[in-house]
Amino acid sequence: MKQLTKTALILFSMGILISFSTMMNAQEKQSLEKMLEPFPAAAEGMVRYVIELKKQSDESLYKVEIIPGKVMNVDCNHHSLMGKLEEKDLQGWGYNYYEFTSDGQTRSTMMACNKPKEDRFVSGETQIIRYNSKLPIVIYAPQGYEVKYRIWKADKKMKTALGK
Repeated sequence: MKQLTKTALILFSMGILISFSTMMNAQEKQSLEKMLEPFPAAAEGMVRYVIELKKQSDESLYKVEIIPGKVMNVDCNHHSLMGKLEEKDLQGWGYNYYEFTSDGQTRSTMMACNKPKEDRFVSGETQIIRYNSKLPIVIYAPQGYEVKYRIWKADKKMKTALGK
């Protein structure tokens, strides 16, 4: 009987945790949708990518690198996607968003390759921006492209340059 009561209590607790978690996810989704309202919908042929950042205790130590690109079948050379990542102002709101444009052309080194071509992510122009967990980072890119990102963190300790 004790085992049955213990099992029932555990199942009941798990049910409460799951429903609480589901409720929190729904609230977070509504909150994100509300924050995205001022941003324009993606134009035809474009996709809107959104990066949500976790709150940090000292966000001045962090930066975000936006990396647009595309998976392409390429040889062993180092390839980069030609294109432009442009910061745009969301008129009347004081927010920024980013737009990546590319015609899909690449540039590469010219080494002789003795390996077969393979699918790899080929990045375009990147941009490092301020870390701000209060606002989503919104990037528009053509369909078929991807947007990746990296978080950079500085050390709290500053070093002194030598004057000569």
